[in-house]
Amino acid sequence: MMYATTTTTTLVVPFTDEVGSPHWQRKMEMLTECETTNYIDLTTANSCEMLLRACRISCLDEKEMYFEPRETWGKVILGDKGERIAFEQQQQQQENSPPTTSNNNKTFFVSPRNETSAHAMAQTLLMPANENECNNNNSNSSEEYPLPPLELRQRVLEQLRSIRVQTLEKDAKDFEDIERARRQGIPTSTSASVVCKIETEGYAVALTKWAALQGKDANVSKVAPCLLSSMNDARGLCATEDIRAGENILEIPRRMLLDAGTICISEQGPFGDLLRILERCGADTIMTLWIMKERMKMKTKQETFWSLYFLSLPDGSQKLTPLSWPEEIVRVGLGNTPIFETVMHERQKVRNGYDALLPSLLANCPESFEGNQEEFWSYDQYISALELWMSYAMTVKPVHNSDSGTIDVLSPVAFFCNHGIYPHCVHYSQLRLSDECLVFPAMRDIEKNEEIMLSYGAKSNGELLLFYGFCIDDNPYDSIDITLDFDSLNGVEKPEVRKRREELLVKHDLTLNHAIRKNAELPIDLIATIRILCCEKELVFLYDGDPKAREISMLSESKASDALFTALSAIRSSMSSTDAIEHRAPEEWRAANQHYLNECKKYIRGLFQVIDVALEQVSMWRQTSSLAAKKLGKRTHRDFL
Repeated sequence: MMYATTTTTTLVVPFTDEVGSPHWQRKMEMLTECETTNYIDLTTANSCEMLLRACRISCLDEKEMYFEPRETWGKVILGDKGERIAFEQQQQQQENSPPTTSNNNKTFFVSPRNETSAHAMAQTLLMPANENECNNNNSNSSEEYPLPPLELRQRVLEQLRSIRVQTLEKDAKDFEDIERARRQGIPTSTSASVVCKIETEGYAVALTKWAALQGKDANVSKVAPCLLSSMNDARGLCATEDIRAGENILEIPRRMLLDAGTICISEQGPFGDLLRILERCGADTIMTLWIMKERMKMKTKQETFWSLYFLSLPDGSQKLTPLSWPEEIVRVGLGNTPIFETVMHERQKVRNGYDALLPSLLANCPESFEGNQEEFWSYDQYISALELWMSYAMTVKPVHNSDSGTIDVLSPVAFFCNHGIYPHCVHYSQLRLSDECLVFPAMRDIEKNEEIMLSYGAKSNGELLLFYGFCIDDNPYDSIDITLDFDSLNGVEKPEVRKRREELLVKHDLTLNHAIRKNAELPIDLIATIRILCCEKELVFLYDGDPKAREISMLSESKASDALFTALSAIRSSMSSTDAIEHRAPEEWRAANQHYLNECKKYIRGLFQVIDVALEQVSMWRQTSSLAAKKLGKRTHRDFL
């Protein structure tokens, strides 16, 4: 089909990184490496694939950039499974190459997060700009970049859907089947489809019905709260009809979103006056105190506009995260793990916050606090309210493309959605400009009675456990932070030697703080840092190369691989096994606290998987560096990369 010369056929993929920043520069290089551009001509036969490549690059986050595979970004972004595996096998046959990881049974993605975000971005760019365009088949030329004709975009949209069904949705189903089978304790091959028992009564149902009555702009007609049999009847949100990719799952008006600013304006009486005085203490403080008050009213049968929110959420008796778990559980389940010190620090921080605030307020402003102080305003109620806010709040932009920053909100009905590695919706952080509704667009098709999953972010199990109180088996984002130091590698050095090493780190934009991730290669920044720290004193002042590109010397390369292996082995040996946790847990309270212990064991299993994969890679690196030290005249610049 021919289009008039005045009509553009080019779709522009946005890049949000600061122009000229290292990440922006690297992404521009990757566009060239992957033989694409962010200006996609939709009339070409391969326009959909070019669009996906550009979107994958645009959607790379900071962590994914840090874990960039050595010399293989092109294969990853192209998503070519066969070429990727062949390339890895070739790399591993090179006698001095640090190892890579692969999974031959799955379509290769940068990550589920990146692939999901890329498809969502492409879908958003191709969808009708507004209802008027959909009805009149006209592109919206008022945009900064005029859109190609709707008919042309719809053709590419169908191609995008075909790719998504064959790759992303297939991988999502495989992952969900494995996770469900694990929960049910049955072989994966016999795992049945998830059973969502739609709730027909109770506060969650009442909240959904209440939301539907809040105006025509409140759209909750396609969903219902449900109980998940594979999760011991935990609550979720499921579809009551088939929802096609591109359709909105939910639309929640701004007036129904709970946030600190709204509360400070609307709350009346002495308590409202107190909240306005405390507003500078931050949203977390305001919302914690206000939730405590709403729960007090709920328990004393005082109905408010927001009552159904809290009647349908966990009450104050439930301990959601390690911040409120019994201390003996934290010590038994998380002792000697990387997260233990963080958990204990945060527990004390919350306690200090309560002690510095509530006793003084209760003593000096008693008129602001209704009810029995010990029952409704205790530390247990405080930490429970804070956990509820932390676990269920969403971060959104008040107005689309606004410079006013972000706010945290509680969104009714939407807060029933559970976290998924392969979510159905990823772009829900901006209010719609036309009517300030919080919109949840479906990124992929959702079948009737299927559970609807959101993404809380590409979080490790440590982050999920700390902020939400749960972990995920085989979490692809599981990682362990590693902090290197000068003294442990080289002892106490002369000041000028240490200063020179510090100068080299700064020159190459390196720090001492690094990480390893389960499904990633050893980060080149980590390898480069260890190379500098392990460089011989005789060479450190003479060295002027790039430690990210090649070894400094064969002797220091051997020392670097040995040092990393020793550091990882020390972390592994310091942790307790899951069997040891069960052994240490007193039998008299083990049954009552089994849920907490199970989440701790998931977290620890993930840690061992991360470390064991990294140790395997480092072991191969040690072997190759040891061989290299014996072949002084046979090195090339590709031996280690």
